[in-house]
Amino acid sequence: MQKLLAWMVCLAASLCLPEVQAADAGFEELFNGRDFTGWRCSLQKTGDPWPDNWKVKDGVIYLTGLMRPHLVTTRTFTDFEVKFEWRALTPKFNGGFYIRTKPDAGNNQIRVDRNYEGAFLAGNLSGAKAAPTLQKAIGEWNEWRVVVKGTSATLWCNGKQAWEATGLVPASGHIGIQAEGTPMEFRNLQVREMK
Repeated sequence: MQKLLAWMVCLAASLCLPEVQAADAGFEELFNGRDFTGWRCSLQKTGDPWPDNWKVKDGVIYLTGLMRPHLVTTRTFTDFEVKFEWRALTPKFNGGFYIRTKPDAGNNQIRVDRNYEGAFLAGNLSGAKAAPTLQKAIGEWNEWRVVVKGTSATLWCNGKQAWEATGLVPASGHIGIQAEGTPMEFRNLQVREMK
């Protein structure tokens, strides 16, 4: 009887796990919804404990609101398309999404902060501009898509093109998320590498 009860508790718990959206056709998951496999924290050395500002909560990447370190992929990418969702949890928010960034992040940031959503920072990208009017209300999920090919990058926010820009360097780098002192959430990160 105890084994049956233990099995039923286990089954009930598994049914209550958050549903993680599978990657779209042609894409692969950048975040599996369970842990940080494939990611590392900037400035983190082998054996360092995982920092308190990054957590997995209910199938999303939860940024607690502490400052650095940033979160970066362990892999590098050259030409790719990436899709993800993000939402702010407070009226004043500040964050960023890195494309082709250094191993410890810091360059090529698409801003994810209040009134500057979509602006480009810490790199040269001619034609990139803020697109705050394309974002949803605080607490709602925004869907972003970024295509990076050669020296060009294009950003779509919630199904609308925000900008197409040129001048991106270097030719490859990491994908990352910035921790800049406010709580935010990210989910459904998917990537498709292009030849």
